[in-house]
Amino acid sequence: MATLQKSFILRKAEPKDAEAIGKVRVAAWRAAYREFMPANFLGALDPADNLSDLKNRLSNQNVDFTVSVAEERDDVVAFSIVGKPRYETDAETLELWAVNVLPECWRTGIGSGLVERAINYSSRAGFKSTELWCIKGNTPAQEAYKKLGFVESGQERSTSKLAGIVLHELHYVKTL
Repeated sequence: MATLQKSFILRKAEPKDAEAIGKVRVAAWRAAYREFMPANFLGALDPADNLSDLKNRLSNQNVDFTVSVAEERDDVVAFSIVGKPRYETDAETLELWAVNVLPECWRTGIGSGLVERAINYSSRAGFKSTELWCIKGNTPAQEAYKKLGFVESGQERSTSKLAGIVLHELHYVKTL
């Protein structure tokens, strides 16, 4: 376990964290993505969606799917997921799938701590780079990733899988 500030602890997620992870995801998405996703989509997000699958995955974490959480006074306030890339890329790459932080904990260093933990995990596991996709126009996230050493690769993609509308994403790489 790593300590971040006085009251925040970073650790590997456990099955008991699944419900809290669901709540963090919904709160973070509703706050961070309101400019990018329809209000009815964000309003319909349910923290209980896919809990049994998440609990199972948290019980069987490996290099393909690893979740870390940040706790404040025994409450999960943020999480990150790193794992096998969900797109074609170099075999020596892990993808930072997600970093979600409760809005009231933004700009406290928690998100950066989780990203650094994911980078360190990737490096210790023998990977040569960590990559991620960020919604184009999500300036706070883009700036945070750049401060942590990620570089925009020039690749872009558009998808409508998540919210039913086209989202444009930028690709970032950090060489380890």
